[in-house]
Amino acid sequence: MFSVRTTLGAITIIIADAIICYLVLLLTFFPLFDIPAWQSSSRLYNQLSPFLFTMIVVLSLSLARLYSFMEYIYSIDLLKRIIPSFLVSLLSIATLGYFTKGFTSLNWKLLPSLVAIYACLFAFRWFLFFAMRKNRTRILILGANEQARIIVKESQKRKFRGYDIIGISTSHKSHVGTNIHGIQVLCLADQIEETIRAHSADSIVVTQRDRRGKLPVRELLKCKMENIHIQEGFTFYEKVKREIIISDFLKPSWFIFEEGFFQISIHRSIKRMQGIVVSFFLLAISSPLLLLVAILIKLESPGPVFFWQERVGHRGKTFNLFKFRSMRNEAEAIKGPVFAQKNDPRITRVGAIIRKIRLDEIPQFINIFKGDMDMVGPRPERPVFVKQLEEQVPYYNLRHSVKPGLTGWAQVNYSYGESFKDSKEKLHYDLYYIKHFSWHLDLLIIFLTVKEVLVGRGR
Repeated sequence: MFSVRTTLGAITIIIADAIICYLVLLLTFFPLFDIPAWQSSSRLYNQLSPFLFTMIVVLSLSLARLYSFMEYIYSIDLLKRIIPSFLVSLLSIATLGYFTKGFTSLNWKLLPSLVAIYACLFAFRWFLFFAMRKNRTRILILGANEQARIIVKESQKRKFRGYDIIGISTSHKSHVGTNIHGIQVLCLADQIEETIRAHSADSIVVTQRDRRGKLPVRELLKCKMENIHIQEGFTFYEKVKREIIISDFLKPSWFIFEEGFFQISIHRSIKRMQGIVVSFFLLAISSPLLLLVAILIKLESPGPVFFWQERVGHRGKTFNLFKFRSMRNEAEAIKGPVFAQKNDPRITRVGAIIRKIRLDEIPQFINIFKGDMDMVGPRPERPVFVKQLEEQVPYYNLRHSVKPGLTGWAQVNYSYGESFKDSKEKLHYDLYYIKHFSWHLDLLIIFLTVKEVLVGRGR
């Protein structure tokens, strides 16, 4: 029951979806809104309306492939399929209500019920794919190396995930029978076909780097023809860790031929309009708070209230970044430009507070309004550091292919950068953001940023 791997299981899921939809509709829509007397007296209307709504929702779920076996790593992967299904349902019901006289009550009043239905369906789907182990993607890793160790270790951090690692295959006989973080090395690489059948695996993740004469090409090809999904270790690592690792195996050709790294013009335009509206609105409503912060900064230490610094932006163009001054005046007079450190002695008492809740960043909405920055993007760095980082870190200049942001994927996933090593680690997340440049990733980053500000996880 409730298995996406079998036809019978898929039917039980469809039935469960229909029951959920029907019950939620009866509990939320019809009791809350008055149906015209001529409609309520019609038994046909009363019987057909919930049934028709349910059919539309189920068909929309089917169009979004929510009855098929799919690989879900995170809840956001499921949400990206649920939202289009919701929009299709809404559009279908609204169109039906507009053109069919018998269903004139199908208007905006249905929206709360439809939201409630899809919230319940999302919770049900999350249970199916993340809590029920039989619906998780079963993965065999080919290659017992450091990348495999990272993938295994990351999977064990999460009790609820969309995949299970059933074992590891290796080209070294001495590794068979050992384990990596509790996951057993099951077989040699040339025995992978039998292992896949024995453990009912769905996917093979190839992390093996030394492939010349050691990669079981024939066995992998047979598995491919048996509907086993085969993917590169780099690709799966990217899905699991949500970053792009930089190593000697990552060549420029990967960036050239890999999907992604494409910025849709309408998304850029929407981000720009969003930046203008949000920055103007927030600067206006926060002006009393900004005035208070300015007075406190001025009272505590001599020097200007605002601090501006040259940063590198889109396509390497420099601009002046505005912030509230949180350090002593002329803090770099002795040592020159250095990375800010944890518990930096140059930070003032007021500065420590405003950095903790990120009030020092608010003047950057001026940069957003001007178009130097976006709400979301890689954080802009100073030219003196950029020059050194471009010499030391491969592909560092790629982060300048998008506008810098007030917050970014690296900021919500990595601690505050205090060194060149930290900058390299943060680049992994910046490259992931640039590759997956999208509205839903921007919304996720904004949500996580607000969460960090509310719990006071500043610097």
